[in-house]
Amino acid sequence: MLHGLLNNAETLRQASSADSFADSHDFAVAYGVGVHEAWNAGGCCGNVLTDDVAYVRQIVAAAARVTPVDRSRIYVWGFSNGGMLAARIACDAPDLVAAVGMVGGQALVSCPEVPVRLVHIHGTADTTVPWRGGWSSYLTMFLPDGETEATHFAPGSTIRHVLWDGGHSWPWWAIGALWDFSAPFSLDDATSVAATTATAAATGATGATGATGATGMTAGTGATATAASASATTSAPATTAVSVPVSVPAEAVASGAVGEAVGAELVRTGSGG
Repeated sequence: MLHGLLNNAETLRQASSADSFADSHDFAVAYGVGVHEAWNAGGCCGNVLTDDVAYVRQIVAAAARVTPVDRSRIYVWGFSNGGMLAARIACDAPDLVAAVGMVGGQALVSCPEVPVRLVHIHGTADTTVPWRGGWSSYLTMFLPDGETEATHFAPGSTIRHVLWDGGHSWPWWAIGALWDFSAPFSLDDATSVAATTATAAATGATGATGATGATGMTAGTGATATAASASATTSAPATTAVSVPVSVPAEAVASGAVGEAVGAELVRTGSGG
């Protein structure tokens, strides 16, 4: 699990409620700690030059030393700048992760030869990282359009968009949606699972528990990782994104169930990425 710009691991841990969900679904979670509370996501944020892809590899190895880890079922999820890094990891470390997830981020990378499995949760009223891209006054940069995201990835990729009528925050149901999307994927059968998932109807879900760690990712329990083969998807269909609008009940918004601590923290501290 990767926090947003100028946020920290504890903020995301509290906002996501990942620990309790992971406990009930029997998997481990590690929370990343970015240098200067930022991640090198390939163009954002904070002029960070650290090798955060290597850092994620280190945290997976560290987690495996203290708890059983299925190396074929490693998932990286992140909020905002952390979600941007998750997308970069999908491109730069396809041998490490079976799937990744972004909440309120945008993919700043392009990997036309590497199939990815990515779920992207985004509020359509987000002005910090706009869903349709454009200028972000907070980040002082132009961002890509989420609607064209699938064109940046290789044929055979599985990309799901979950859109909701909120702003730049972590919705309470996001951890479930991340888990539901990611859990079926494994590096051991990445090709067959991706093909099946690409044709399935999108649904929401949950997931994550707390180990400790210097880089965010969720680890399932028990196996060995194999690299996803690019050649295996040579004849795969073109990448398409399945968009699933989410209507959050008005009573959930009124009660504060939507937005959680991350969104509130971003407003208070101005840590928008």
